[in-house]
Amino acid sequence: MKIANRQFVAPVLKFAGGFSLSEMLVVISVIVLLIGIGIPAAKQITDSFESSAGLRNVISAALSNARAIATKEQKYAGLRFQQDQNGRQYMIFIVHDPADAITTIAEMVANPNATGTGLANGFRAVKGLKPVKLPANAGVMDLMFVNRTYSSNGALMTAEDFLIDDSLIDESEELNETTTFSIVFSPAGKLITHLVWIRNRYGIPDSPDMLGKDRPDKVFNKKSVVDDGYAMFYQDDYAGSPKLLPYGYLGFGPEHSRNSFIIYDKRAFAAVGTDSRWTDYLSGLDVLYINSYTGEIINK
Repeated sequence: MKIANRQFVAPVLKFAGGFSLSEMLVVISVIVLLIGIGIPAAKQITDSFESSAGLRNVISAALSNARAIATKEQKYAGLRFQQDQNGRQYMIFIVHDPADAITTIAEMVANPNATGTGLANGFRAVKGLKPVKLPANAGVMDLMFVNRTYSSNGALMTAEDFLIDDSLIDESEELNETTTFSIVFSPAGKLITHLVWIRNRYGIPDSPDMLGKDRPDKVFNKKSVVDDGYAMFYQDDYAGSPKLLPYGYLGFGPEHSRNSFIIYDKRAFAAVGTDSRWTDYLSGLDVLYINSYTGEIINK
């Protein structure tokens, strides 16, 4: 009896999900290919965000949101640029709140949602909106330097000058000054010039008080609260005046809102000597302006 020739056929391995070994190899190959493509793409997205054009788009979106807050709430509102203690710059949404300050624990307990800076030109952070961190290697400046004098009724500006001298940007306090500024819209949505004095939402100045640190404003606050890590940013009480000692001049004080700024590369800025920051780098950057009626960023 002849036995018919039989061709050997390798068994096909099946996995629990019903895929064969060859199908799994194809899937794995595709995943590896996508990862290889995705990593450069992700880096490109990150790089574009840190570029001047990418950051400009991010700031434009934030300005639109600030303008919308102003018209919705029917209050002066805007965007604050400020660095934290680690030198990382943020955008913070702010709103005008001249109501009386909360000065006692009893008031705070009785009305925990009450806010008030206690200043005619006082602004605070918008409740519920977190500060937006800018890319690590990118920043913005208003290129303005403010000389201030103080009276019993508040702050009076002696001069707000354009930063066009290397001597005005060679110290850390002066860098704080030009990287800390606000852009403000009216309740009608129009870009305006408004005196801005940033305070925490309870309006507490930097002096001994009974409120302690148990319920601080975690965005803007007095120096001691920020230094101890309970809040992110210094409020506008540290711009130099005998009545504000012992802190003296740190570059954080009331000033008028702006209508222009520059975007700069922190790596290029750091590579320039402190005695030539303006001459060798900042003076060559384009100044970006904001349209008074639309809030859009424009080049002049």
